[in-house]
Amino acid sequence: MEDRDLLDALRGAAEPDRPLSTAAYERHRAGAGGPSVAWIIRRFGTWRAACAAAGLPTNEPSARRATWSEEELVAHVASYLAALAPGASGSFADYAAWAKAHPSAPSGATVRARLPWAEAKRRATGDRAGRPAAD
Repeated sequence: MEDRDLLDALRGAAEPDRPLSTAAYERHRAGAGGPSVAWIIRRFGTWRAACAAAGLPTNEPSARRATWSEEELVAHVASYLAALAPGASGSFADYAAWAKAHPSAPSGATVRARLPWAEAKRRATGDRAGRPAAD
């Protein structure tokens, strides 16, 4: 998919003179199809940059930290996993909710834009070769 296709998808989901949120885009995408939010962010770096490239109005930048190293992302995923109840799966959706409750943590979208969720979890548990971490 070319950049113009991604930008056209954003324009197709936008309302005139209103910033396009990822949630509004996903609601539109559920019926119309198109690339995922994660795909668009991977291509343009941030949702805001993608919307700006599409010529759409954007919200003010978030107060959250904009730059995270992969090691910092993995460390926050590890903190989330450590806080789970025994037997909990550690889903991406649950991480995203946890991150909203922890303002110093990167958002779920930020983690997923940089690392596939399975990879982030694997690295957070210390598994570097695809095997369970040793005690």
